[in-house]
Amino acid sequence: MLRAFVEHLRRPVLDLDGFWQFKFLGEVEPDAVKVRSIVYDDVMSVPMSFDATPKYAGLRGLVAYRKTVTLDRAGGAKLIFGSVHHWCRVFVNGKAVRDHVGGFTRFEITLDRLPAGENEIVVLVDNRFNFERCPLHLDYADWYHHGGITRGVELHLLPAAFIDRAQVDVVDLHARKLRLRITAASAKGGDVPLTVTVGSKTVISKKIAMKPGSQLLSFEFALKGAAFWSAESPNLHTMQISFGDDDLIERFGIRQVEVKGQNVQVNGQALRLLGFNRHEAHPEFGHSVPKGLMLADLQILKKMNCNFIRGSHYPQDQMFLDLCDELGFYVWVENTGWQYNENHLSNPAFMRAALENTSEMVAASYNRPSVIMWGIFNESDSDKEKAKPGYAAAMKRIKELDATRPTTYATYKWENDICLDLCDIVSLNIYPGWYWSELAEVPGHINKILAHVETRGAKNKPVIISEVGGDAMPGHSDWFGDRWSEDYQSKLLRSVIETLFVTGRRTCGLAIWQYCDMRSTEAIPRILGKPHGFNRKGVVDEYRKPKEAFYVVRDLFAKLKK
Repeated sequence: MLRAFVEHLRRPVLDLDGFWQFKFLGEVEPDAVKVRSIVYDDVMSVPMSFDATPKYAGLRGLVAYRKTVTLDRAGGAKLIFGSVHHWCRVFVNGKAVRDHVGGFTRFEITLDRLPAGENEIVVLVDNRFNFERCPLHLDYADWYHHGGITRGVELHLLPAAFIDRAQVDVVDLHARKLRLRITAASAKGGDVPLTVTVGSKTVISKKIAMKPGSQLLSFEFALKGAAFWSAESPNLHTMQISFGDDDLIERFGIRQVEVKGQNVQVNGQALRLLGFNRHEAHPEFGHSVPKGLMLADLQILKKMNCNFIRGSHYPQDQMFLDLCDELGFYVWVENTGWQYNENHLSNPAFMRAALENTSEMVAASYNRPSVIMWGIFNESDSDKEKAKPGYAAAMKRIKELDATRPTTYATYKWENDICLDLCDIVSLNIYPGWYWSELAEVPGHINKILAHVETRGAKNKPVIISEVGGDAMPGHSDWFGDRWSEDYQSKLLRSVIETLFVTGRRTCGLAIWQYCDMRSTEAIPRILGKPHGFNRKGVVDEYRKPKEAFYVVRDLFAKLKK
């Protein structure tokens, strides 16, 4: 199941999660594989990062997954993958139907006809670092890039006329006036009855004259008296669309995000965003975080009085974002990436993959009220002229797909950044008191950085501190209270929070680096600075046990909420 709620009542949906046949092929090129000749000698759970399992831990190479599905009738279908890492090629009944580049995004394959009886699905998956095949995943990035079919898989059986997607926009907030755009398709054309209900109210009922192929339908309607969505009052509305023999259930919230001067506003109210960066990671599951753990993460963040999550450094699981809608969090969703250089951002093949990743990111989360901003290219070469067209292209793609949300990117090149004119919100990754300066110097450095970026284009824009923090070994505490101790991490985060929000007023948000400890790259020399191979800047460890800083942040955020 890909979502936290049922999306279809009429359309038959086969949940393909579970055990698939599996084969570790190793150092083999995908083009050399004859899929019908593969001898499967193992099984693998889906979803799961195969290289986080005991048998295959740390291995990189080509693998094959196989699943058979028996259908009682022939017809069209849609095969949906929540995420596959890093690269994959999908075969249906022996025929290659899709290559996909990059993990963390949902992709779909429309199949014109599957025969009745047994159908075979084979997926070749490659978790090796190969820039030509998959340029988005690089071996030096500061998280461990797990591989496999890491999110759910579904097979949808389609009628002759079906709904491809639906998008909801707020046209007039206070009038509760909405625009609904439905992308529908029909094999033969003809009149198709359409009914749209929100709650118990029917808002659209008419026949649609469909032409063969895909068609965009647009409607406007008002929901008088409907409750607004905010993180403080996360009111969701359920829409049911009936289209001939097909249907779609979607959730949305009525809310409006705006940038007004130095503030980010939701429904006209200026926000103070308090939260963390979150990686989708666990030692036993890799990127395939179980649903129960997703909920536990959000419960822990609520305990710390957070209202803000930055999904680092890739789109988070759709199930997790559904829970953010329900429980009330503001979320920054960004495309996949970490410290891309100017050569990456000017490489046509790289930019094609990056823009496709960005498009999939927006498409998957368009209707989620919790998502209030889009981000791109974490800590990349935003100080280089050669890289600026890449930044501009990604920002342009987002605005073409969604003009309702502001954009940002996390820069650590703030001293000489030349791309701040492209974004709506200025976001700074800074590490005073950790990579440079002493603890007593932290307030002065933060204030100097904030003053400096005013001269680089931030003067009339909101500013978020998108990363700040320091490592702490779980349980390490001594009288010195120096770096790597829980004592030092607590003092550092206290200094940061008080500087930003007690004595300072310039920033509208903070995303502490980071929520939980997580496995980092295996690349030398970077791993030599990571005890146990983990980034230890979490306020909870990799198993979600709290460090001293958890309680410090909890108490400081509680005071700020008041």
